[in-house]
Amino acid sequence: MLAVDVRASLRAGRTVEDGAARWWRFSAQTVARHGDFLLAFVDGGVCVGAYRIVDSAPDAGEGGKYAFDLTPAARFQWALGQRLPLPPGRNPARILTGQHLREFLDAAPYRPSGSDRD
Repeated sequence: MLAVDVRASLRAGRTVEDGAARWWRFSAQTVARHGDFLLAFVDGGVCVGAYRIVDSAPDAGEGGKYAFDLTPAARFQWALGQRLPLPPGRNPARILTGQHLREFLDAAPYRPSGSDRD
């Protein structure tokens, strides 16, 4: 699961989804392994958007940063307004794996069934 800090995008007047969708520096391997869902956060790691990544592509015009085609992820709407268990660091583009991902998934108010695809 990927997470991005959209604070600067919001200050620029863009929507959460627009900010989350554009120009994030991830490696191709990271996107391939962890690019199913993307969470948008602001100061303090508060979740302001939860999306399923429909498609992604590096943008050569933006130095190879990724642009994502997103759709709201109903499965993670419970996380809106909640503090995310982000890995430490100041990087605006993060990867939730291991303990951090487990903490996030364990915080869900219900266990998604196999039919909860988004």
